[in-house]
Amino acid sequence: MAGEQEKEQFFREAADYLKALAHPTRLRILDFLMKQKETCVKSLWEELNLQQSNVSQHLALLKQRGIIDSRKEGVKTCYWIVDSDAILIYRMLKEKLKDKGDNQQS
Repeated sequence: MAGEQEKEQFFREAADYLKALAHPTRLRILDFLMKQKETCVKSLWEELNLQQSNVSQHLALLKQRGIIDSRKEGVKTCYWIVDSDAILIYRMLKEKLKDKGDNQQS
């Protein structure tokens, strides 16, 4: 019985983690942070061409999940990726979908 509970716990946690990545805006945020290493929220919403409040909601979810972290710099808040597994998953998805597109064109 304990083994089944552990498996169910794993499935819930894995699904929650993947949900944190499963949004185009959050993937765009990861992509931008991978290139910039660290950036302030204003640069993010300007780059993504989205409202500041929208970007902030996505940043909060990523931070809550432990994928990114932040620090205050005066009135600015700067963000960076702390979860290298999120980068690995992003790269795997990008490669997988690139391969899929290449195969469909053949």
